[in-house]
Amino acid sequence: MTADVFPQPARPPGPARRPLPLSGRVLAGVAGPLLLGLCGFLVVGERAYRFREMAGAQWLVSHALGLRTLLLESPDAPVLYAGDAGGFGRGIALSTGCSSALLIAPLALLAGVLLLFGTRRPARVLLAFALAAALVAAANLGRMTLIVAMQHRYGDEGFGWTHVLFGSLLMMAAGLIALLLFLSLITRTSTRDAEADVP
Repeated sequence: MTADVFPQPARPPGPARRPLPLSGRVLAGVAGPLLLGLCGFLVVGERAYRFREMAGAQWLVSHALGLRTLLLESPDAPVLYAGDAGGFGRGIALSTGCSSALLIAPLALLAGVLLLFGTRRPARVLLAFALAAALVAAANLGRMTLIVAMQHRYGDEGFGWTHVLFGSLLMMAAGLIALLLFLSLITRTSTRDAEADVP
């Protein structure tokens, strides 16, 4: 008996992904630059974004907590004051490091690049970005509302606990979940994608 060595047959190449239809290319061509522009705005114009973000927190504090609010635009950051009939307490300022802008900007950059140079369906990339960005923005609005509530109730100690400890953990978790959600949505292969790959 002899042992002959036979070369293994070459693995057939996988089916090539079909190019995007015209509607998909148009959507990607329009939405891609818009998302890159959004990324640039969130970095360069983040102060304007912070003021809008703090205005959202003011609305939540007024309606969810029933507190009187006052929003002032200081040279460095918007400052939100909240209180009751007895007057306003200490205000909280929304600095660059506490804004959701720097978490949403990388998602906008990645989504814009994928739309312009990737082969994924544009609708899926846009959905992934929208859900991830909404999650981060909502988490930060909730964090700021909680900080105001705890500061109003417990003073400086309540502010310290919610801002430094709980608020930081909340935003780290929200950022991680948003990134995982984004990646899972753009990398998942649907039945429609699989059928499109079949020659």
